[in-house]
Amino acid sequence: MKKSNFFWVGFADLMTSLFFIMLVLYVVSFTLFKIKINELNNVNQKLDSLIIDLEQNKKLLLIQAEKAKIIDDVEKNLEPLIKNSSLFRYEEKYKRFTLSFDVKFKVGKTNIDEYSLINSKETIKKITVVGKELESTINILISKKNLNPNMKNVSYLLIIAGYSSKLINENLFEEYDRSYKRAFYLWDYWNKLGIDFEDSKYNGLVDLQISGNGWGGVGRFDRDPNNLFINETKNQRFIIQIVPKIGKTD
Repeated sequence: MKKSNFFWVGFADLMTSLFFIMLVLYVVSFTLFKIKINELNNVNQKLDSLIIDLEQNKKLLLIQAEKAKIIDDVEKNLEPLIKNSSLFRYEEKYKRFTLSFDVKFKVGKTNIDEYSLINSKETIKKITVVGKELESTINILISKKNLNPNMKNVSYLLIIAGYSSKLINENLFEEYDRSYKRAFYLWDYWNKLGIDFEDSKYNGLVDLQISGNGWGGVGRFDRDPNNLFINETKNQRFIIQIVPKIGKTD
């Protein structure tokens, strides 16, 4: 009996020890399992965040690609003006048009008439053709917009800007005012010919702006140190800009 009791006591101690060991192993394993679960959850959260970022970037890239295609379509539609070197000179650096012929005003003059312009008959004739060509191009842009669903949210900013030459003893304020008036009278002259870029048919499609850049603006002709007037008088010119405005895309 004593041996039997000793056996069962030893057996009970052994089982208790094994149970304790298993309990410790369980706690350690469970703790490690929880740590690993948390690590995996963190990884999943990061992956989910990355996927969301990728989706957003994909949408942004698609939007940018769509806008780039729209701008490319617009520039292709402007090619007739770019190629018409007899009337327009396209300045690639500034993405704008200038008249390819000189518009020379008499000192202090601003109007588009025989009393204000030097070589007025030929200049007015060319200005008339320019207005009609510009109107034709705008109409083509509008027509292609109506035919192309991708361009449904596109409108155009049409800027007619006048510039002034910086001659000796001229007044800065007066020259800015004069440059605006030159642009205004150019618009007014076209308007009297029936070339009206503010006509109701352009409503919501063309935003017309008339501006005077005076002695400012980029791309002015530099003065010739040997002749202050030879290049400076070339700054009596008009700048035409047709800028696409792209609204929210789908």
